[in-house]
Amino acid sequence: MSLANPKTDFLRSNTINELLLQLPREEFRQMVGEIHEACLREGITYIHQRDNTLRVIPLMPCPRIINPIQRSYFHYVCLQIIDALKKLCAVYINDPQVRKLLPLSQEEEQWVMEAWGENIPRYHTVISRLDANTDFSALDWRENFQFFEANSVGIGGLHYSSLAEKIILQVVGPRLKRLEPELYLEPNDDMRDLLLDELRLHARSIGRRQCNIAFLDDPKNVSGITEYPRLADHFSARGHQAVVADPREIRFQNDEFHYRDMVVDVFYRDMDIKQCIALEKSEGIDLRPIRKAFQHNRVISSLAGDFDHKSCWELFTDDRYCHHFTAAQWRIFNRHILWTRLVRDTNTADETGRMIDLIPYIQNQKANLVIKPNREYGGLGVTIGPDVTQAEWEAVLLEAAGHPYTYVVQRYAPVRSQSFPMLQPDGSVGREDYYGTCGFVVTAKDIGLVGRSSRKSVVNVAQQGGMTAVLMILDQQRF
Repeated sequence: MSLANPKTDFLRSNTINELLLQLPREEFRQMVGEIHEACLREGITYIHQRDNTLRVIPLMPCPRIINPIQRSYFHYVCLQIIDALKKLCAVYINDPQVRKLLPLSQEEEQWVMEAWGENIPRYHTVISRLDANTDFSALDWRENFQFFEANSVGIGGLHYSSLAEKIILQVVGPRLKRLEPELYLEPNDDMRDLLLDELRLHARSIGRRQCNIAFLDDPKNVSGITEYPRLADHFSARGHQAVVADPREIRFQNDEFHYRDMVVDVFYRDMDIKQCIALEKSEGIDLRPIRKAFQHNRVISSLAGDFDHKSCWELFTDDRYCHHFTAAQWRIFNRHILWTRLVRDTNTADETGRMIDLIPYIQNQKANLVIKPNREYGGLGVTIGPDVTQAEWEAVLLEAAGHPYTYVVQRYAPVRSQSFPMLQPDGSVGREDYYGTCGFVVTAKDIGLVGRSSRKSVVNVAQQGGMTAVLMILDQQRF
């Protein structure tokens, strides 16, 4: 099968699927086993919330494909959104109307005001995974690329995704190359190194001579991702002291932060301030050293990361707030951010700019909307209008309206699905449809991609989803 233009042909068809379906059944089964063993060996695992057992995150044998032009466009778009997210703490402090759209508890607001107040640093860092609805193979990929939400504290996938790409290239790549010699696939930027570069840059920017790193993670939260020890090992192998640190054990002494016998230059956190407050209340401990770390601009993501509420999309889709952002950012918002509103009794503009009474509008537009808890994660509590009855929709709306400012309503964007070759229970190989989304993690010069897949339209590992490696295709004659 000769390819006239590998980049175009592979992006516009299911050619890679077709290649994998050519593999003998026994070889396909062996390949799936090799992927599973590699995932277990490399730590692509999570601890299941229900029974606290260690499980391998399923990795699809067929990768998704992106080309350099797409990567460049996604990088530019995501940088604009990250810069907007970094402004949200300052906007929150200075604009009372914004405070209503990014609701914090009284204790959370106290943390923000004490840690930053009027002294928001000029330079601070937010590492965010921007989750989007994408179809790299579609001809209209640019027009139908839309963001669902941002995740800016303790994001998952930094370790998993880079290794998933490596596994697919090592296990599946040679088989694809044997079937199609003209196919050239490469990994994206390694997100572990992307994170390390950001931590190094941040340390230099705040005047630290070294970059000793502490991953703030509560060891009592046993369920969820298992990335941080592996990330600490990765950073240690690159010459940095790196540990996973219990926030209870952080000390501030002699103008330095300490974890046990290590001086800490920067913290990467898996805890938002709401979790810190809950920890103080439940155990009666004092986390003033963590507050002071925010004050000293030693924490990544900065306090701006705590404003990654789903409702921040309302700031990005309501013209009343456009003065807080640049013209370039607003153009990106209009093209790629889904219309979103906090659920409450109010008049607001719909996508066309027409003023609406929000609650009746939500009630009558079930087929076009989704309702989500504003600050939950892991796909919890998401109600997709087209998937439920009118009675079920109105029951969720009643709950949301009864607790104003705790839910958002968002324009429904059907998650793209794709047919993948999969090993069947009887040992055969057949096509199965999976929904797929992609998370983007960017820095000024790099971009990493977290591909996710699921049989459910709410795509999340916590909802029994899996991963899909996203690889870059190269036309050797051009690049």
